[in-house]
Amino acid sequence: MKKIIYIISLFLVANIFAQENDSTKSVISVSARALTPIGIFAENWNTGSAFYLGYGWIYSEEWGVQFQIGYNKYRLKTGSQYSESPKLSMLAFQIGGRHYFLDGIFKPYVIVLSGVNYIRLFYKSGDALIDERETHMNFQIGTGFDFYIINNFQLEISALYNSHLINPSIPYNLTGFEYGMGINWMF
Repeated sequence: MKKIIYIISLFLVANIFAQENDSTKSVISVSARALTPIGIFAENWNTGSAFYLGYGWIYSEEWGVQFQIGYNKYRLKTGSQYSESPKLSMLAFQIGGRHYFLDGIFKPYVIVLSGVNYIRLFYKSGDALIDERETHMNFQIGTGFDFYIINNFQLEISALYNSHLINPSIPYNLTGFEYGMGINWMF
């Protein structure tokens, strides 16, 4: 519960700052990404998909704040330790910032996000159905670029490193890369 309160507080502080800055632009974003697990996580899980809905602000054409909600789903690798087709999915709640390097039609950026994931693993073990649900911190770091299509609409291409921090004693236990594209509407 503390994690959720912390994220909501950061979101409110960013919102207050955005309202005090006259040069702020609001951005609504929708993106779809492919997921590629790495490390220990890749032993059982194959590629997956993610969908995000975000809201944020861009300050002075150089800095931005973003809040996003997402859904990630992974597919099982053939010959893994799990049986009876398990399901692994995550709901992500994240807040972070961007730094844009150029101002114009083509805008490359770096992004850092952190937040909370609600993770659900559902599988069958013998005759019992196992339904594990956990909440864990996560972080993402990556790069991408926005390209103006028309007036207030941008096409976004991004690649991010993602870590879900399920068990801090095992480094990189649920990590992967996200890469994909999205649409941004600025107003």
